[in-house]
Amino acid sequence: MELAAAIPLLVVVTLAMVGVVGLARDQVLAQGAAREAAREAALGGDRTRAMAAARAALPPGRAARVTVAAAGSDRVRVSVQLPVRLPFGVQPVVLSATAVAAIEPGPPPPGPSALGPAPPAPPAPSALEPGPAPSSPSDP
Repeated sequence: MELAAAIPLLVVVTLAMVGVVGLARDQVLAQGAAREAAREAALGGDRTRAMAAARAALPPGRAARVTVAAAGSDRVRVSVQLPVRLPFGVQPVVLSATAVAAIEPGPPPPGPSALGPAPPAPPAPSALEPGPAPSSPSDP
C-alpha cells in the first residue's frame, strides 16, 4: 500500500528535477551568450555584431533580449534575458546573465566576426605552369 502512494510522489520529484536541470542548462546558455557578445563588443565596439554573437551562441530560433551598453570609458556590459517556459502551466520565468569585458585597444578586427573563417589558401601551382628548369648534375 505504501508503494502505491510513493510512486506518484517519485514521478513528481523526477519531473521537478528535470525542470531544474533544464533551467540550469538555459542559465548556462544565457551566460555563454552574454560572454560571447561582451567579447565581440570589446574587440570591435559594434553593438550589432555583439548582438549577433549573442544570438549565434544560443540555439537557433531561441528568443532572447540582448542589451549592450558602456560600463565606464573602458568597459562594455552585455545583458542577456532568456525567457523560459516551464512544463505543466507553471508561470514562465526570465533568466538573466550579464558579462563585462574591457575594451581592447586598436582598430576593430576585419570581417563580420573575429572568429570568422580563415582566408582561402593560395592556389597550388598547376602542373601546366612552367617552373624553374631542372638542373642536371652533368651541367657545368
